[in-house]
Amino acid sequence: MDRISSLPNDLLLHILSLLPTKDVLTTSVLSKRWLNLWKLVSKLKYIERYDNADHVRFLRFVERSLVLNTALVLQSLHLKLDQQCSDEEVEFWIRTAVKRGLGELRFEYSYMIDEPSRLPQSLYTCGTLVVLKLQNVSLVNVRFPVRFQLLKTLHLDKVIYLDNETPQKLLSCCPILEVLDLDRADYDNVKSFSLRVPSLQRFDYYGGGDGSELVMNTPSLKYFKTLGFAYKCTIEYLPEILVAHVVVTCGNTDDILRSLASVKRLFLCLPTEPQFPSGSIFHQLEHLEFCTCETEWDLLMSFLRHSPKLRSLKLNETHGNVCGYRALHWDEPSSVPETLKFVLETFEWRNYRGWEVERELASFVLKHARRLKVATFSPPGRTQLYTTLIRKYRMITELVCLRRGSAECELVFG
Repeated sequence: MDRISSLPNDLLLHILSLLPTKDVLTTSVLSKRWLNLWKLVSKLKYIERYDNADHVRFLRFVERSLVLNTALVLQSLHLKLDQQCSDEEVEFWIRTAVKRGLGELRFEYSYMIDEPSRLPQSLYTCGTLVVLKLQNVSLVNVRFPVRFQLLKTLHLDKVIYLDNETPQKLLSCCPILEVLDLDRADYDNVKSFSLRVPSLQRFDYYGGGDGSELVMNTPSLKYFKTLGFAYKCTIEYLPEILVAHVVVTCGNTDDILRSLASVKRLFLCLPTEPQFPSGSIFHQLEHLEFCTCETEWDLLMSFLRHSPKLRSLKLNETHGNVCGYRALHWDEPSSVPETLKFVLETFEWRNYRGWEVERELASFVLKHARRLKVATFSPPGRTQLYTTLIRKYRMITELVCLRRGSAECELVFG
């Protein structure tokens, strides 16, 4: 302990900032060196367990330690509450932190609590916030405009809004926002979520029920991930997009794909009957991961025809059979895509079962991919029927016997 105590304050405070505040406070009994050190910690973390027998004691501890903290600037405050707290108590905590130049707030309210928390107006005029993460919070009573001129990261998880206009009002007050993580509740009072943020670079979107809509105008976006079902998605062209992870069920998937024409890495799962956007060329696409939960081989062939730089292709059933339909056969195209013949270098197929339709596609790829270097095939996990040793040996034997258009191609079996 003496060797640790001899470390400089900055290093000790960094170590303490990684611990829950309750554990930080216990270090005050170690020695005189540690007696008041906990008061200088600039990152406070309060985690309440649902089975906490003394909820009142926890509330008093939060209040006392916040008041006694003397750090020049409060870098971050993390509140995770599993039992009901009054709005007055929450308001005092946050107002105290805001006065200390709060840089990051992470506020999580248990889903088991009947009413989402309403945070004080002082939070929404906190000009020092850089990171804001809210869970199970109501924005119904927020007064606009708000001031988030330094905010770069915003997470909204199961947040309740007043109406369709509230999200756009909030986002319009974040002039340099770069990261938005949005996990919508089915009851959030918003049918059309409008996102017009010129500075946004990363967007993760989850949710969207029947009749909901997502409208995006984000020209600087580099990373886009969406997981949603039965909603309409309208996206302006994304000229800077690098990585996209798209899992959607909606009627305008061709419009979504058209907006992603500049993407370099794409994960795609469209468990409907998607159409490849006519006239689109994926000039920059180098890596494609294609979900086979619904085997839309025509769409895959379209990507091979219209992605002149595609070097890596991965097939994987990541979500299971979503809509209950599977293609029982595959019609070999009349012409072989140029990308398959002259560009593709790596091919991987996870959850490969060796079904006839899968074997036909594997044969087509191996036969025509003249520059293929590695082809990897992996069966489903051990808990599934298709992983018996006999079945695996048969699949390997069938694949080894397939004709390969590249003499350099190495077969790998997972």
